[in-house]
Amino acid sequence: MDFLRLPLASLALILLSTQAFAATSSKSADEFCSDRKGRSYIREYLEEDESRMSFRNHGGLINGGVCWWHSRFQRNAAYLTVYRPEQRRPTKRQAERLIKKIRKGREVITIPGFSSFSEFSRAFSSEIQDQLEKWQKFDGIIMQQWVVGLAGRSEVSAESMKDKMDELYEQVSQGDIVYQKLQIKGITAHAWLVIDMTKTSNGYELNVIDSNSPLTTTVYNYEEGDTSFHHYYYGDFVPYTGKDSELDRLKSTVKKYCRN
Repeated sequence: MDFLRLPLASLALILLSTQAFAATSSKSADEFCSDRKGRSYIREYLEEDESRMSFRNHGGLINGGVCWWHSRFQRNAAYLTVYRPEQRRPTKRQAERLIKKIRKGREVITIPGFSSFSEFSRAFSSEIQDQLEKWQKFDGIIMQQWVVGLAGRSEVSAESMKDKMDELYEQVSQGDIVYQKLQIKGITAHAWLVIDMTKTSNGYELNVIDSNSPLTTTVYNYEEGDTSFHHYYYGDFVPYTGKDSELDRLKSTVKKYCRN
């Protein structure tokens, strides 16, 4: 019996050790600031299911999805939210105000009654989706941002692709969560968040959050000489980094909050 128990005990210790070092959502103002002192916290947090949007990209204008805004909302929530599960959950109207604040990304937001973004986004998925569609209409119709998504090519020179990947690696290695639009052949553009990159013998491995499968970390490999990425459904595509000013604002908001 002791022989049989040993592997189970060892497994339990491994599981407890893994859970102990897993990044979790911040549960207080002090914890929020302490967590974000580490360059790798947001990346490690976004590797966890609790940090992710609970529903995939859907809806939108002409039912074409809201992928650009789904990704940006996900990033805003990762950088700026604190969770207070011991407090009373918000009403629908209160939740709508919180969701709008996350969309704006200009302040740290406390989410009462929930332990994680996954829980919150599951409980108020329709309210979040409504806000994403409003955001899409504002950017697309008022700001004409849809044009930006059509500015690139779905295939570039090997030299240009290498430059893009080298620049991306430098940014990701600093701890940034990088938003990119993916130019697919024709007039279609998608988006993803690059949450981590590692060097390989001849290129890079990218870990991304794709709003079409938000609960999964998808891995792409770039090798020197490539002129695009390929997906079985999207076809060939090239990523273009965007919304860096939005990222700078998120980081500045955190810095200002934790300085006070």
